[in-house]
Amino acid sequence: MYAALKGQPVSVMAAQAVADALGVKLDKAFRIQENTRRLSPKTVVEHHRLISTVLDQAEKEGLVPFNVASKATLPKVERKEVNYFQPEQVAAIREALETESIKWRTITHLLLITGARRGEILGLKWDKVDFEAGRLHICNSVLYSADIGIYESTPKTATSNRYVSLPRETMELLREYRLWQNRERLRLRAYYENKDFVFAQDNGGPMHPDSVTDWLAKFSKRHGLPHINLHAFRHTMASILYFNGVDSVSISKRLGHAQVSTTANIYAHVMEEADERNADILADVFLKKA
Repeated sequence: MYAALKGQPVSVMAAQAVADALGVKLDKAFRIQENTRRLSPKTVVEHHRLISTVLDQAEKEGLVPFNVASKATLPKVERKEVNYFQPEQVAAIREALETESIKWRTITHLLLITGARRGEILGLKWDKVDFEAGRLHICNSVLYSADIGIYESTPKTATSNRYVSLPRETMELLREYRLWQNRERLRLRAYYENKDFVFAQDNGGPMHPDSVTDWLAKFSKRHGLPHINLHAFRHTMASILYFNGVDSVSISKRLGHAQVSTTANIYAHVMEEADERNADILADVFLKKA
């Protein structure tokens, strides 16, 4: 219903359910349109990788004479440079956040500090916040699909199930936010069904992932900031760590990537820029004349 009300495409099954509930024919409530959009090269390559893995195993077991997927010509995937915030942009965002509600201030703060995906932030529950150790256990995610609606799931990969250490300032903000949330729960009484989500709807249920994207768009417009790409928070955290000499293995673990090579490939140009800065530092130390 959320997607349909926003004018977004929904599956035929979901549209039929809505039409049945309204007591009207499907073609009266919805415009049926065939999906003619081509898959992106990245999606094609990912599908090919899965199919090829299955056929590799089938070939080993003698179920097929050879892996036909190995004969396919794959489209070229253009690697895009990651978009991350400059220090002055981070400062502007943080300054603007001071005038916002503590709930959205905390969500945005965690996006920047943890580098976690939006679904992972919304999937956080209080029993996974370790105030003594100063860390979060990211092991749950809140997602949305037109067929299912809002639902909980495990993170993308096994390595996405991870612990993320946080600075003292972040833990203090979380304590302040928890006090605010507890006051809201008392105010709302029976209307609020506590499901232990750190960030929840007014009734205690999981938030829609798109609500984060929508809020950031309105936030940036409200404060005269450039459009905020949600994933830029994740890239900014990784870039800052690279520029401060942190290794790819540690950054990969914090991001929850399945392989370190994934991290290295995504942030290749950031690593190059960080290495150039390292060269300048070495020149200052070893080559600069007294």
